[in-house]
Amino acid sequence: MKKYLNINNKKISYEKIGIGNPIIFLHGITSSSNTWNEIDKAVSKIRTVYKIDFRGHGYSDHSNSYKWSEYSQDINFFINEILGSSPVDILGHSLGACVASQVAALSQKNVRSIILEDPPFFHHRRAGKEGISKRFNYNLSLAKSYNSKEEILKIFKDNSKLSNIKNIENIASNLSRLDYRVLEETINGSALIGFNPEKIIKEISNIKTLLLVGNEKKTGDVIIKKEIDFIMNNMKHLSLKKFDCGHNIHEEKTEEYKEAVINFLQ
Repeated sequence: MKKYLNINNKKISYEKIGIGNPIIFLHGITSSSNTWNEIDKAVSKIRTVYKIDFRGHGYSDHSNSYKWSEYSQDINFFINEILGSSPVDILGHSLGACVASQVAALSQKNVRSIILEDPPFFHHRRAGKEGISKRFNYNLSLAKSYNSKEEILKIFKDNSKLSNIKNIENIASNLSRLDYRVLEETINGSALIGFNPEKIIKEISNIKTLLLVGNEKKTGDVIIKKEIDFIMNNMKHLSLKKFDCGHNIHEEKTEEYKEAVINFLQ
């Protein structure tokens, strides 16, 4: 059942399931909380899971700005309003991993541990506007042109290269609800104003962290060895697990992923 938290007259959508200490799940860009549908049940046996839709995504309201630092402020507000002083774990994928790290820097006393799935800390800086544009232009055109899941789903099914993608209905639904300006601000770089990965990583060096990374050749170099080494050299309580798959580890290696997450949390 969806619940809503009002932040500056905008609704942030979330779901709550499970028992135990709280853990927040944060999705990637263009996605929503439905990306965790194969993960949440297993984790909810040992944690109370809060699956949140970022502003402009899923069932949350659209906003006038989509800076990563603003997502982090939203989640920090959520922690203070919904969880209070309860220590929290945060699991984030891609954009969600970057936000999880910044939230941990903002709320070090409240965050017990973080799980970072293929975080693109330095990707925009390395790939540049052209590289990021190539990655997101197709999704931007769909989000900008259609607000119907059925229309986007038909486009996917008519394309032989896309018709067999896993969770295709969720992807179509998410794109139909997405505020296309999320992608515009990501492509032009304005979304990253106020997000300093080197500073954040050093500020959270004492937080227990699980870093999950895919095969950089299959992820499109979202995070590369040099960047992983930087993270490892600056974080004192870091565990690293590598997967031979693309960027969406939780969807491509679901069972292996669940095992790694649950072992880390226990």
